[in-house]
Amino acid sequence: MLKEYEVEIKEVLSRIEKIEAGSLGEAIDKAMEKYYAQEIILDAEDMKDVDFIPYEQKQQLGKSR
Repeated sequence: MLKEYEVEIKEVLSRIEKIEAGSLGEAIDKAMEKYYAQEIILDAEDMKDVDFIPYEQKQQLGKSR
């Protein structure tokens, strides 16, 4: 008899953007503003990693902290 399992699929998207700014903090703020304004949109071409995590394992890891 088959059992049902829950598996979390987690993708990591990443891209380097060039941002003109007077300081690193300002550059990060500008990047965040552009991202949340949807001027920077990450897509499938920006995929760097994928993990498949058994959901029960994730719950147990959270309990041990």
